[in-house]
Amino acid sequence: MYFFTPGGEPSHCSAASIVTANKNTIWTAGHCVHQGDGSGDAGWNKHFLYVPGYSRGAEPLGEWTAARQFAPSAWTQDGDAYEADVAAVVLNPRLDGNLEDVVGFALGYQFTENRTDYANSAVMGYPGEGYQRSDLDGERLMYCAGDTTDAFPLNPFDDRITFDCDMGKGASGGPFVWGPENDPRIVGTASHVTTDDAGQRINDDLFSSEHGSYAAAVINTANGA
Repeated sequence: MYFFTPGGEPSHCSAASIVTANKNTIWTAGHCVHQGDGSGDAGWNKHFLYVPGYSRGAEPLGEWTAARQFAPSAWTQDGDAYEADVAAVVLNPRLDGNLEDVVGFALGYQFTENRTDYANSAVMGYPGEGYQRSDLDGERLMYCAGDTTDAFPLNPFDDRITFDCDMGKGASGGPFVWGPENDPRIVGTASHVTTDDAGQRINDDLFSSEHGSYAAAVINTANGA
């Protein structure tokens, strides 16, 4: 997913088609649609372009423009609320149909309070960099497979989850996917990593925001769009 920041800088994130009534919605991270700096309406990114199936310049399913985007007010108004770093972007339908119909698939979702353990999961995205990696360019879809864990087990009020995955910038917004092959569901979204005081990543932990009430509110809003 390509876009421009409020200041006009080009950037990109990862995103995934998600089941909604309008059949034109993608799921991503809050910081991919809004700066999350407490700036409110001034912080929205703009000119979104979604390219499903992109790989090294190839666009087999074409391009899709955005109609509206949604993120929790805890992200857009409060600033740096990583537990609320989730978003949905509703795309414009094309002459050849809705996104879900053209792509032929959309991920389901399971947004559950107080659950952090999802065995045999995967996280996918287009990383342009990674922890102790120099071979990533953001031009191809990559994934990590394994189990999610509770990011903060000593804090019962924080339901963020983490995944052992070296993907970095560019993979933000990529889905954490869990479930059987015939019913894969989004249970998280690549959001942030652990850094030192100099801003350097220090391990391969990849965090998702909470996918309970915040995520449910966003998808419900997108369903009504």
